[in-house]
Amino acid sequence: MIPLVRGELIKVRTTRTALGFAIAALLLVLAVVLITILAGDPQTANDKRESLNVGAAVFVPLLLFGIVGATGEFRHRTLAPAVLIAPNRGKLTLARLVAYMLTAALVGVVMVVVAFVIGLPLLAGQPGPDAESSDLVQVARGAILVSVLCAAIGVGIGVVVKNQVAGVVGILLWLFIIDPLLPLIDDWLVKTSIVGASATVGGARGDEISWAGGVLVLGIWATVWILAGVLVDRRRDVD
Repeated sequence: MIPLVRGELIKVRTTRTALGFAIAALLLVLAVVLITILAGDPQTANDKRESLNVGAAVFVPLLLFGIVGATGEFRHRTLAPAVLIAPNRGKLTLARLVAYMLTAALVGVVMVVVAFVIGLPLLAGQPGPDAESSDLVQVARGAILVSVLCAAIGVGIGVVVKNQVAGVVGILLWLFIIDPLLPLIDDWLVKTSIVGASATVGGARGDEISWAGGVLVLGIWATVWILAGVLVDRRRDVD
């Protein structure tokens, strides 16, 4: 299993996919932090913590990172050589999952550092109480967890869908068209969606679901998609 993970990490490191999505996430984090602090005028400790909510900013790039990475083997028809090396398709999918989760964790750490380096000095000049150190710890661990779990969800979706364009377009339609309509059905659905859970785990507080509940929701999303991916991929012919 370790050689398979090492091989997947080499693929991640030697392609531009991870670098491209990391840069996109970095720019998004910078934009969100600067706009939230400079235009939002946070004055309470809660507002200041949420202005550093990296998890709410990076979940989209990390989802797409997982989808694009998982569907790349199918798009470029490079799955066959990998299957010859590792005939067990389940282990191959899990190795890819571990590699992308490790990469996402690294991206999450970098995003937290950037958000804190840029955001904390700006927040120090704002009136009102400062965010407590425990809040900053929650934001940091939340951002890393969101990064890892959203990348895992993306890998699962990518393996199930197989088609890269369909996977990317489908998740964007869900996030930006279907998800905003969920409050019309029930507010609880918002908190248990990928968007809502990512915001909660990243540092936003809500009455409907706790921080641990948000982690559980993202974990369930990831588990369901990964299990579906493993089951579907085992029955699929290699092109």
